[in-house]
Amino acid sequence: MNTAMIAMSLNGSDVSVEAAPGARLSEVLREQLHTRDVKVGCNAGDCGACTVLINGEVVCACMTSAAQAVGATVETLAGLVETDPLAQRLKSAFLRHGAAQCGICTPGAMVAAVALLRRTTTPNEQEVKDALAGVLCRCTGYRKIIDAVLDHGGPACELPASVKGEVVGAAIPRLDGMRKVLGTELFGDDVAPADALAVRVVRSPHHHAQFVLGDLGSYIDAHPGVAAVLTPADIPGGNRGGVI
Repeated sequence: MNTAMIAMSLNGSDVSVEAAPGARLSEVLREQLHTRDVKVGCNAGDCGACTVLINGEVVCACMTSAAQAVGATVETLAGLVETDPLAQRLKSAFLRHGAAQCGICTPGAMVAAVALLRRTTTPNEQEVKDALAGVLCRCTGYRKIIDAVLDHGGPACELPASVKGEVVGAAIPRLDGMRKVLGTELFGDDVAPADALAVRVVRSPHHHAQFVLGDLGSYIDAHPGVAAVLTPADIPGGNRGGVI
């Protein structure tokens, strides 16, 4: 595969890395530049977890090639919360409203919100909804996220060193909230070692079919890097599919 030197400004620092020009920007940021605050959800441009700013514009890094970032200014959540006052106020608002729950969508939502607030510091609710429409959240139902963006100018909110006084029924920041609004929360794909095996699920291309698997041993021998092929026969117990 042909590679090229990819040079950009990343969170205020000039960086360069050798990568295939067609490589996903999300992969280059995460795997080569160690920018793990860029999360990957669908890897298909649908969920928005990998949202970053390129020259101030909102993009899905998983659908952007590395070549498109050459010479550009790239901003991610980690850089924004360190230097941008808007992002710092958003950080407090997300903590205050409990808008960061599982945390996968939080970097994308906050980055998209910063882009909106740079255009208008007092957006209305519809403008917030439109700005966040490209980021999918599975936890909060969006209400807390929308409220946090609308309330970004509110009081500072930091995780308390200790909780004192009457706390029953009181709203306090999530104990793990700060890591999520800073983009430092680590998920499974963020900590996988370099030599970890990856599982690829191969599904039938037909909604109903009967088929017979061939010589899997020969297939493995002919494909270096394939450690094993597992079929239902290798899985003990009942073979069932579904959402659980």
